[in-house]
Amino acid sequence: MKTASWMGLILIMTFNTMALGQKGDVKAGPVGIFESRAQYNRFMGSAKNAAFGEGGNAELRAMIPMLNDIALNRPVGWSANQFGANGGTFNLISNEAVRRDIEMVDSQYRELQDLNSQIQKRASEKILQLDFNDRENLVSQIQQIREQASDDLNSVLLPHQLDRLKQIRMQSLLQRQGLVDVLTSEPVKTDLEISQRQSVELKEFESVVQADLAKEISQLQEKARNRLLAKLTPAQEKQAKEMIGEAFAFKPKEKETGKNSRKPSRKRK
Repeated sequence: MKTASWMGLILIMTFNTMALGQKGDVKAGPVGIFESRAQYNRFMGSAKNAAFGEGGNAELRAMIPMLNDIALNRPVGWSANQFGANGGTFNLISNEAVRRDIEMVDSQYRELQDLNSQIQKRASEKILQLDFNDRENLVSQIQQIREQASDDLNSVLLPHQLDRLKQIRMQSLLQRQGLVDVLTSEPVKTDLEISQRQSVELKEFESVVQADLAKEISQLQEKARNRLLAKLTPAQEKQAKEMIGEAFAFKPKEKETGKNSRKPSRKRK
């Protein structure tokens, strides 16, 4: 399964767990920006159904963590960061090492913290107006919320800080996902104007590159093994190589599909 698919599965399972926990909580009261747990559950349920149900798409699935953060009145990027997905720009800035790298001064950081509160308040008002049945315009509506937040960020950072932050954000994505997944997902896909044809070609060529990489790694491993064996006495080296024998090409286990993928059931005694 692709990294992006795993990430989406982890996030949706997490939100389901959160919702179940809230249903079982006997305490009544507001949850995030909602007046009750039931309202939060209905909102996130509609969001997940639009993203993962029939007619859903990868762009909308990638926005679920952001919607969840706004719904729970948390800093945007919190949910994604907890589960190894893209935590977003504000989440990166909360890292002191990142602020040091982009030469952000304390006054800028305080201004951004205040600004983040304003962004969350404005975004919370907008997500309450979202129509999850309007699949055609839903992604663009959520993108507008994200773009407005990005514009606010740009107003505080200096050009060289913003450029460096974008680089660090890209590197952060590459720590969690493969290059092709990053290039063919938002917002990088739009920034680079990657076409649908290019996306397909990149994903197909990725398997070729991965096969070449595996071959090169295997050759390097053999070279490293021979260097280590050379530290033995000649007799020991010869015996060790005889114990290993000729290389056998192990193939990765292929995922079985259909009826044959089911394990045979044990017969009850």
